[in-house]
Amino acid sequence: MKNNYLEFTQNTTLWLIVFASFSIALPTTFMSIATVLFMIFWAISGDYKIKFERISSNPAALASIALFGLYAVATLYSSAPWDHRLSFLGKYQKLLFIPLIVSVMYSEKFRQYAMNAFLLSMIMVLIISYLKWLGLVPHHDINQGYMVFKGRIAHNIFMSFAMFLMMHRALKSAGSIRLTWIILSILAGLNILFLVNGRTGQITMMVLIVWFTIEVWGKKSLKYWFGLVLIGMVLHQMMPGFPHSRLMDTKQELADHQPNGNQTSAGLRMEMYKNTITLIKDHPFFGGGTASLESEYEILAKNKNFTLTRVANPHNQFLLTTQELGILGLTMLVLMWLSHWKASYQISTAQNNSALRGLILTIVIGSLFNSLLLDASEGKFYCVLAGILLSGYKPNQAIG
Repeated sequence: MKNNYLEFTQNTTLWLIVFASFSIALPTTFMSIATVLFMIFWAISGDYKIKFERISSNPAALASIALFGLYAVATLYSSAPWDHRLSFLGKYQKLLFIPLIVSVMYSEKFRQYAMNAFLLSMIMVLIISYLKWLGLVPHHDINQGYMVFKGRIAHNIFMSFAMFLMMHRALKSAGSIRLTWIILSILAGLNILFLVNGRTGQITMMVLIVWFTIEVWGKKSLKYWFGLVLIGMVLHQMMPGFPHSRLMDTKQELADHQPNGNQTSAGLRMEMYKNTITLIKDHPFFGGGTASLESEYEILAKNKNFTLTRVANPHNQFLLTTQELGILGLTMLVLMWLSHWKASYQISTAQNNSALRGLILTIVIGSLFNSLLLDASEGKFYCVLAGILLSGYKPNQAIG
């Protein structure tokens, strides 16, 4: 009877991870349901000694716990109200999904199910986005393009990583299957560039394409990219009607921005970056504490007579972590990603270790322009998929 109970709860836990992976691209409610149920079944599925042994033998999982631990300690000295501190700590608890998933995802079969589930959901999103563009599915235009379920930032970030996975699938396939993956990759790229105007995902996509060519053809591919960039710049200057994405408007937005007048999206971000750096100087080593940015920013804004007075996060994870946890926290954040990157070379399959490096690049590049670990959708996107991929970690074994 006990064995039947453990088998049921442990298998259900694995299927809930697969469901969570599929839910990444869906409305946030689905992911919330999946992760809550996952934590419940994790808690009741027993084998705690084995679970903790798997976590303790995985340095990447321990690094995620360490970063969350710093956020927990930083709630004690934050200037924010206690309800706000606990709310932010709750947002960062998604970091614990990494060790929790690592502790139970022992099956290569379920690992593959989970990655396939994410790709399947993104293909569904891709199809719906194009159907919206063709007018075959109703679309309410809010100046973000033909995004599906998520806002333009999350849509394009997820799609850029999905495109990276599709390119690797094409590389490993043959015949009609390879052609299918190539077509899907191209459609995903066009979707990111022209149908949904999230600039973070557009930048991430370009970085992932370059990284893909380096992984496949080596550093010599960089000289060809340099030539393509030059050709693209010439075409853009010579042909006013040459297709362009919102990314190309960034320079003009920065020039047009006026702190106390006409405000632009790119200009506001630069303003927040500069002001957050000012706050960091007040407590550089240990930061102002978890969730402290909003209250400290408001005081600074009033003293300096800024137009923008309330900022919950500076849209840059590196700056936010440094403001909250100081240089110590920034170091831990970088070490966490470095530990994940190092572990990627010891993942059970070559396909998954390439996927993990692509995922890390996606979150790191995206975090230059958004506070992705704080954000609900993007943070869970990274932590769930990183947990799945890191669960294939094999100590002292390099996988080619």
